Amino acid sequence: MELKEEWILADEVFENPLLRSNLLGLKYYGLLLHDTQCFKKLHCFRGAVFTLSMVLFNLTQYIDLGQVWGSVSDMTANAATTLLFTTTIFRIIFFYAHRARFNNIIRVANEGIKRIVKDAWMDEQNILISNVRYLKRLSVLFWSCALITANTMCVFSLVQYFIYERPPSGSSEGEKGGRVGASMNSSTTQLYPAKILRSWYPTSPGNDHFVEIYLIQLYIMYVGQLIVPSWHMFMVTLMIYGRIECNVLNHRVRSLARYHKVHAAERIQIKSNSFDPVDNPERRTLIIDCVKRQSNLVAFTRELEQLTRAAVFLDFVVFSVLLCALLLEASITTSVVQIFIDICYITTMTTILFLYYWHANEINVCVGTKWGKKYEKMDNRDVHFQANQLSMSAYNSDWYRYDRTTNQMLQLFIMYSNRPLKMHAYFITMSLDTFLAILRASYSYFTILKQLTD
Repeated sequence: MELKEEWILADEVFENPLLRSNLLGLKYYGLLLHDTQCFKKLHCFRGAVFTLSMVLFNLTQYIDLGQVWGSVSDMTANAATTLLFTTTIFRIIFFYAHRARFNNIIRVANEGIKRIVKDAWMDEQNILISNVRYLKRLSVLFWSCALITANTMCVFSLVQYFIYERPPSGSSEGEKGGRVGASMNSSTTQLYPAKILRSWYPTSPGNDHFVEIYLIQLYIMYVGQLIVPSWHMFMVTLMIYGRIECNVLNHRVRSLARYHKVHAAERIQIKSNSFDPVDNPERRTLIIDCVKRQSNLVAFTRELEQLTRAAVFLDFVVFSVLLCALLLEASITTSVVQIFIDICYITTMTTILFLYYWHANEINVCVGTKWGKKYEKMDNRDVHFQANQLSMSAYNSDWYRYDRTTNQMLQLFIMYSNRPLKMHAYFITMSLDTFLAILRASYSYFTILKQLTD
């Protein structure tokens, strides 16, 4: 099989200050390729093997789910990880089906960042630098939470195996695989052998096969630790690029006087209270450039919406159940370590949702939110972004110095800027209201199940 040219990215993409750190995980997994990379087909094969492994393991999880169907506690313990693996596999397969489009949107982001760096405007550079720092802090926090959760699960399973005593092979408990009294601050019963994840394996009764099962699950866990944080931070990086472009555009349209050729060469500050006439032909050229940038930003956001809406819609359906399962598991167990794992897991899953809905909401507020809201209902962050949205940034420029033709062009820009730029997952709006609705639904499901199990 020959690799298509559109599947291969330029080397410079992996040197981009915004993109590079969050593309490496996808590269190591085998999803992204670049020009000078050796053994490209081998890297693709590695990605296919990882994906096939996750698919087969996820199938064993659903077999286990079918076997424990009817037991609320066992079903929720299974669903806590099964649903996460399902959504992850869906994202990977979706990437394979639309690899060229994903690579193209990465190229668009790379070119946009290169343009900001090449223009060398100090204010725009500061916008880029502040967002890169913000992304690095966000990546460290999210990766730390994900890795602590996954590795604690792996270590806890191993410790349980050596602490719990195996039931006698002739006993009824031993024939069924065994349930042993738990120590480690737990008063509940524990399946023997203690596995990292709930799944089905074709083992004979009375044989634990712990080493084989543990090594298989450890492999799956480390594949998951690579792809889950890498994928979500990759998509968040693209959203942050949209925010960067929006903030740069806000600055440009608000400070058009600084971008005149005569002033651009000297990078001087123009007094905002000057009523002198401007070079209207050049000002119209700058406004046209802003219109083009805005059009590119809208196109980028729409393409990003197309590439995320299926997975985000699946998250909308699944994560309410997933969070409910984790809450129920944490409320049932008496093991301090297991409660810690559940809290970390809940934090990780909630963070994944929050990252998507928060940054989609920021793009909407920065670009297209209208001023129809009452001021009293806005929080401080809304006020900040309202003051920097495109239409108000254009109004805050020195439009009173323009001639009629230039002002008409600026008015068209303002009218177009007032159109909301909301990201949707089909009929679901990606906003903080939707995020809160998912959390409320999760807690409602949890209270119902808790009453059923008590």
